[in-house]
Amino acid sequence: MSKKPVFAILGAGNGGFVTAADLTLRGYEVRLFELAEFAATIEPILENDGIALRGIAGEGLAMPTLVSSDIEKTLDGADVILVIVPSMGHREIARVCAPYLKPEQIVVLIPGNFGGVLEFRQELLANGGTKDVTIAETTSLMFAAKKEGTNGIWARGLKQYLPLAAFPASRTDDVLAVLNEAYPQFVAVANVMETSLNNLNPIVHPAAMLTNVGFIESQRVPEWYFYKDGYTQGAGHIADQMDNERLALLTAFGLPEISATETLHRFYGHQGMNGDSLYSLFSESPVHSAALGPKSSENRMLSEDIPYGLVPYVSLAKMLGSATPMMDAAITMASVVNQTDYRKTGRTVETLGLAGMSVQQIQDFVNQ
Repeated sequence: MSKKPVFAILGAGNGGFVTAADLTLRGYEVRLFELAEFAATIEPILENDGIALRGIAGEGLAMPTLVSSDIEKTLDGADVILVIVPSMGHREIARVCAPYLKPEQIVVLIPGNFGGVLEFRQELLANGGTKDVTIAETTSLMFAAKKEGTNGIWARGLKQYLPLAAFPASRTDDVLAVLNEAYPQFVAVANVMETSLNNLNPIVHPAAMLTNVGFIESQRVPEWYFYKDGYTQGAGHIADQMDNERLALLTAFGLPEISATETLHRFYGHQGMNGDSLYSLFSESPVHSAALGPKSSENRMLSEDIPYGLVPYVSLAKMLGSATPMMDAAITMASVVNQTDYRKTGRTVETLGLAGMSVQQIQDFVNQ
């Protein structure tokens, strides 16, 4: 692409704020969209003439070209659409985009969690959208960031390595040819099964959420630090065991087995993140040390990471005959804690259209 790509960013949470500010300050045309029901999140940008960015991505007041709840205007003329919303919002974003997406546009879910691309494509087609649009996903958010005040965002961390794959996999290189100008840390992996099986949030977050649930629900301490205080050796042991179960699924697909510990080194080693276990990484992480703990057990670290991460992991594992006792236990505990049957509400091989397929059939489907 000879000209700079035009970016549409869908979602005005922490990830949307920081990405919109970063790209705007680096000279890209950016449109920031939020659904009308959440429009209050973008009003402070308009009232304060931009997003106030600070941290590892630089500092400045960034005013995107468009800040709106009009999806047609947001998508018109955009080259790349970055969907930076919780996984439970993927279907709704696909639905509102369906009438306006063009075949030449690129959609990237940041991240897809497990099966995000497959679910997004299902909803897009169900609502009359084009089957020719390219949809890709990453394994994680690019930034570790937190909103400040009314229109501010603090970028604590920026990954130097972030796997990406498109559906079908034959289009991944085309996506990177456009994206790498802005974010060279995006790297190609085999397909969306590899991105799905390398999302670490379902491994990392539930372990510390469940071992600290009494502390979270009692709210006796006004502020505590999720990683510095909550990531104890016990929480780390649980996460390490779930990671072993995740690695077994990668083995079944013949995909590279990269542990969570190694992946986090690749993400944040340049910022001093170091350790030989998840406990040692997180308890001393300079990137995560300021991350405050949640005040509710219904925080996304359970309400998203269980149904959109662990549930599909386990669903796939059962279909393939792979044991996941620790993941199963985490799903059961989270379901009881939050009085929600996440096995019924989450993504599964059935909802993602993978039921009954062999490993080779799944690989053929996502590679095409």
